[in-house]
Amino acid sequence: MTAPLAMAWLVVAHLAAGTLMVEQTVGPLPAADTATRQPGQPPTGRREQTQFDATRFDSVTANTLRGLFEDAVEMGLPTRPLINRALEGAARRMSSERIIRVVREHAAALSSAKAVLGPGSSEAELDAAAMALRSGIDEPSLTAVRRSRPAGSAVTALVVLTDLVRRGVPRPEAREAVTSLASLPRSDDALLGLQSTVAKNALRGPGMALDALNRYVRGTASGTVTPSTPATTDRKPVRPPDP
Repeated sequence: MTAPLAMAWLVVAHLAAGTLMVEQTVGPLPAADTATRQPGQPPTGRREQTQFDATRFDSVTANTLRGLFEDAVEMGLPTRPLINRALEGAARRMSSERIIRVVREHAAALSSAKAVLGPGSSEAELDAAAMALRSGIDEPSLTAVRRSRPAGSAVTALVVLTDLVRRGVPRPEAREAVTSLASLPRSDDALLGLQSTVAKNALRGPGMALDALNRYVRGTASGTVTPSTPATTDRKPVRPPDP
């Protein structure tokens, strides 16, 4: 995997306005980008902003969250997933204590995910891996998923793995199914089809979900099942809700 250039972070705290603007480079910038770009062509990495609306929280909670975001910046972790967790908690009317706990746990999981997947992993991969860890999936499983997708994004595989486990599929079976499908040429289609199939059968119980998973994996491997059923119309995996 190509090692990314160092990410540039800029944190500007607007205490008077009650907002925190976090600007960061999105995704790794390949080392060859400078050499291969034509004059005037924008770089591969792009800069985006995520706004933390402190007015959604009381002052004590907002200041605590600011501290967590700034700590994440110092550790080289993406802050957008943390801000999203905080705002999601506020939208769900979680208590301040629970919001802070979720953000702190997710920050710790992002750090562990970065150590497992490597510093060249994208923000989306780290976020998906952090969700997996917080759902009880172990680090060896993350390593197995990463190895099954050495040159491509592991986001879909990680999200689907997390969803399968939350729907009652035992972790070893879920990991084996995801890693076997992740190595296929049309891996994302196969994984999205698996997620959709298990979701439908999980309504009838964990046993039915596992049976459906085994049938789908066998059929996909033998070619009798065509992996063409996306979980959503935009062909993105359905992210499980925050635990």
